[in-house]
This record gives sequence, C-alpha cells and structure tokens, in this order.
Amino acid sequence: MLKRNFRHLPVTDAASGRIMGLISAQDVIDSLALVLEYRSLTMDVIQSLQIPVERIMTLHCTVVEPGDGFREVVKKIVNQNLGATPVVNELGAVQGIVTLRDLVGLMGISSEPLNVQVSDLMSPKAISIDKDRRIAEAVRLMSEKRVRRLPVVNANGELFGMLTNKDILRHLGKLSSLSQDTNGFDREVREFMTRNVITISREEDIRTAASRMMIFGVGGLAVDNIETPASIAVITERDLIRRLAQRKSLDFLMHSIQFEIEAESKLSRA
Repeated sequence: MLKRNFRHLPVTDAASGRIMGLISAQDVIDSLALVLEYRSLTMDVIQSLQIPVERIMTLHCTVVEPGDGFREVVKKIVNQNLGATPVVNELGAVQGIVTLRDLVGLMGISSEPLNVQVSDLMSPKAISIDKDRRIAEAVRLMSEKRVRRLPVVNANGELFGMLTNKDILRHLGKLSSLSQDTNGFDREVREFMTRNVITISREEDIRTAASRMMIFGVGGLAVDNIETPASIAVITERDLIRRLAQRKSLDFLMHSIQFEIEAESKLSRA
C-alpha cells in the first residue's frame, strides 16, 4: 500500500488468480486498534499482526466487469458506500480496480465550475485530536469513528496538522524493521502528522477541491472555516462523490465526471 500509494488491494487466490476479497488501509487500522487494546510493546504488536490477510479482508466484496456500464459502476460505489471495487473478468480474475480517487480525478480535470460550494458538502465538525495525544489513541479514534484522517489541533483548538491512516501505516512499517523492542505507539501525534496541510476555502467550487486533491495526491482537505473557527471542517473524496450524489442526484454526479471522459475520448480520436 505504501509503495504504490494505494488504500485498497484486491486479494487473489495464488493458484487461479481469482478474486477472494479486498483489503483496505481501514482494515489494517481496525486490526491495529484491536491489538493495541491488549499489547503495548512494539514487538508484541508487530507479532500480533503476523496473520494472513484473509483474516481481516472483506469477503465477497462488490466487483464489476470490464463490460459493465460506467453509470452502474458509479451507482454501486455510491449506493454501497464503497471506497473501491475490483474489476474482474468472467473467470473472476482481477483486471483492475475503480476507486473513489479515480472518480475524483475525473471530476477535477475540468476548470468548468459545478456551481456547488465546498460548504455544501463538507463535514463542518470533523473528529480531531490534540497534538500531544499518543499515536495509539489516534489509531483507536480512527477505528471507532470510521475516519481516515484526523485534524490535529493545538490547545486553542486551532488546526496544527493532519494525521492520516497512511501516516499510521508508514509508522507501522518503520517499526516492523526495528530489531529492539520499544513502545512506538506511545509517542505523540505531532511527530507523525503532516504539518503543511492542504486547505481550501468554503466558498470555492467543489471542482476546485477535486482538482486540488488530484494535484496534491490527498484524499481530503481542511476547510478554512471562518464562520465557526472553533470547529475544524474537512471535505473528503467520499464527500465529493457520495454526498454530491445524495444532495444533488446521481445524474448530476454522472454529468460532472462523464463529461470529462467523453472530452478525453474525443481528444484521443482526434
């Protein structure tokens, strides 16, 4: 996941190549949170995670086929609240994967506004964590609240940084290479967070938000929330896709991304 900057990996049968399930960064976070309830020393935690991926993957995951219509693919992602869906052939062999990031990337290609403001889709009161809290607490919070990112705040409640599940996985990867036992999850959140947080104004068009996510390779943006500075607002890939379809319509969402597909297709034929 870290090497390829992926949040989802299809799990296949070694012999046949057929799809068996899907494992996500959230699955790893959930497993880590469970282990941290009973373990504290790094080597104990690492040892407890030496398990087959089939133990924590999503079984019978939703899949699509190469010949499926794009609208049906998007409909599945929206209606089932999916972060990704593998693409398989008639034999069940994995051919690729469609993710929320793919859809957001399509939305962000054009400079034409969608006339929907960031404030219409953002989460106005994001779950946050104090910069002096421990990384183990952040893991538990991500698992409990089902979030992939935590705004990190200072004593005054002001945005100080951003901690994502990828930051946790990166830390876990480094710890797994250590030869001595430590308490690597008792360190402060601020040591691992991203300090230069990518932000966006609440009045900006969501097309701009999608473009910014695509350019910087992030799945969420902090929102400049001038009206209620005491609460941290964020807008995520899931907000741009699922919440847009819910607030507007699936047709509106399809128009916002399919227009770009058609434009690229015409350009390639020319």
